[in-house]
Amino acid sequence: MRMIEEHDAAMPSPPKPSPATPGAPDYAWLNGRLVPFDECVVHARSQGAFWGANVFEGLRGYWLEGEQRLSIFRLEDHLRRLRCSMKSLHMPLTYSDEEIAQACFALLRANDLKADVHLCVVAYFGLGANLDPLNYTDDTGMHITCMLAPRSRGFTHGLRASISTWRRISDDTMPPRIKTGANYHNSRLAQHEAVRNGFDTTILLNQAGNAAETPGACVVMVRDGRLVTPPGTSGVLEGITVATVEQLASEHRGWTLERRPIDRTELYIADELFVCGTLVEIQSVVEIDRIAVGDGAPGPVTRTLQRLYEQATRTPGLTGWSTPVPAAEPRQRSVA
Repeated sequence: MRMIEEHDAAMPSPPKPSPATPGAPDYAWLNGRLVPFDECVVHARSQGAFWGANVFEGLRGYWLEGEQRLSIFRLEDHLRRLRCSMKSLHMPLTYSDEEIAQACFALLRANDLKADVHLCVVAYFGLGANLDPLNYTDDTGMHITCMLAPRSRGFTHGLRASISTWRRISDDTMPPRIKTGANYHNSRLAQHEAVRNGFDTTILLNQAGNAAETPGACVVMVRDGRLVTPPGTSGVLEGITVATVEQLASEHRGWTLERRPIDRTELYIADELFVCGTLVEIQSVVEIDRIAVGDGAPGPVTRTLQRLYEQATRTPGLTGWSTPVPAAEPRQRSVA
């Protein structure tokens, strides 16, 4: 019997911790219980910390002003993708999807954040035999954290992007389909290069020289009235947000999303270009390599999709994609 701890209205609340980390919320969730944010730690020698041997999902919680509560967008889909990543790394399942969902709810209730948030659910490998980070271990754990996630300026004004000098990792080296921390060193190199050179973000090309994705989002091009995005076999994470965009575009506007390779120069002559992901949502790319995309401003297709996405995320009953955070249960919940 494993106990998932949460504090609710019928239980005495724990004393509010004082995080040493500026801007941090009060609590995190670590291996079955709520802990003060600064106590959410794993051993430096663990494989998850030492080699980035972990898998994770980033989820968005949207504050529903009318209902005065948070709602998690596409929770089931994110947890399904987490399972796929764990399977690919031969990582034993530590918690069920229901347990993870309940942990997310407990964390959001404890922190009582009345604004949009970003949740990170991380499953990691612990200490290997002889403390060797290369040895296989079935010692695994999980932590969940959340942070306030206001929209960036790019949502309104668009992003200035470059083409990265770094190539995207490929399925035969570090499979991008697996959402693991180790893969994101590739993204970090590319993003830091872009920022140093005065850009907001960058687009990585894959080993074939075609567009793959940005360091944290999928890429969608609008050309000659069609939506086009790189296929899942082109060195990209199979995006939940791009799948959302595809369905919204089809159901509400009759637009189809074509999955095919995109040349670098196609990006220069596109009518519109945007990136989409859980954290960035949908943001227009208005410039690439200092060349204006279209007329150099967010275009009508991107703006339309932003409005549709906003409706989908803020109206829980509209699509079935949203999971409102339930009110606290009247007692401590025991999970087998």
